[in-house]
Amino acid sequence: MPKPPKDFCIDSFVYKEYTGVNNWSEPIYDTPVLVQNCRIDRGSEYSQSTSGKVLLYNAVVFCYEGITTPLPAFKVQSLLVFDDQDHVVTKVIPIYEAYDKTIYSYELEVV
Repeated sequence: MPKPPKDFCIDSFVYKEYTGVNNWSEPIYDTPVLVQNCRIDRGSEYSQSTSGKVLLYNAVVFCYEGITTPLPAFKVQSLLVFDDQDHVVTKVIPIYEAYDKTIYSYELEVV
């Protein structure tokens, strides 16, 4: 499957992998890693419910195998730092190559 050109992947972020909680139930994160050559689509998505609007995500981050460096196996509850703000990963969607179990890309929904 063709991938976008590297010039399309103009964004970067700092990734802090979630590792658990401490004795005070506060999240613990691993050493920050700079992830480069990705695409961040900033824009909130909402859903309607009986109690009103519900925020689904503030941005979607696209990371491509062979373009994004490094490309960790992303985890829910991890932090992405971009635009001088912390964003929590709420959903990790792995996309696989056609007819293969090789990772093509990851889509990360963040709030």
